[in-house]
Amino acid sequence: MLTDARIKKEVERLQPMFSGIDNIDKKSLVNSLIEEAAFLKIACLQAKAELKKEGLTAETVNASQKFIKAHPSAQIYEKYARQYTQIIHTLIEYLPPKEKKNISRLTALRNE
Repeated sequence: MLTDARIKKEVERLQPMFSGIDNIDKKSLVNSLIEEAAFLKIACLQAKAELKKEGLTAETVNASQKFIKAHPSAQIYEKYARQYTQIIHTLIEYLPPKEKKNISRLTALRNE
C-alpha cells in the first residue's frame, strides 16, 4: 500500500548514501529527489501488486459493447518506473565520490 510509513522507510534507506554532501543547496535538491524516488518506488510496488492480482488487461463495458484494454495499473507502473529510473540516474550523479565507488547503477536499481 502507498503509505507515508513505507515512503519514509524508503527515504531513510536512501539518505545515508548522500550524507557526505556538504553543499546545502545540493543537499536540499538531493533530499527532494530522494523523496520523489521513494514515492515512485512505493507507487510502482503497489501497481505491480495490483497487476499480479488482477492481470494485465481489464474489460470495459460501454453500453452493449465490451472492450479489453490494458489495466490502468499497467500504465501507471510504466510511467512511474520510467520516472523512478530517471531520478535514480540523477541521484547517482550526486553521490559523494566514496559512495560512487561502492554503488554501481545496477546495484542501486537491484536494491529496490
